[in-house]
Amino acid sequence: MSALKERVKWRSRRGLLELDIFFTRFYEQKLDTLSDAELETLLDLLTTDDIELWKWVGGREECPVEEWKGLIAAIRQS
Repeated sequence: MSALKERVKWRSRRGLLELDIFFTRFYEQKLDTLSDAELETLLDLLTTDDIELWKWVGGREECPVEEWKGLIAAIRQS
């Protein structure tokens, strides 16, 4: 596994169990299909506070960052 994928896998571990479930399922299903650019975007997304991430992934609020919206939709669907 590439170093970039390892970083995504490690940073996908969250403080909220609900987010852990979403992100673990996502990287188990999709990690090998993501381009390096998508992985970098995912790493940027993963720098966000857990509460904000949960609002977006849980569908309570719309993500204000346009480039993250597609990833958030994919995470919800996984």
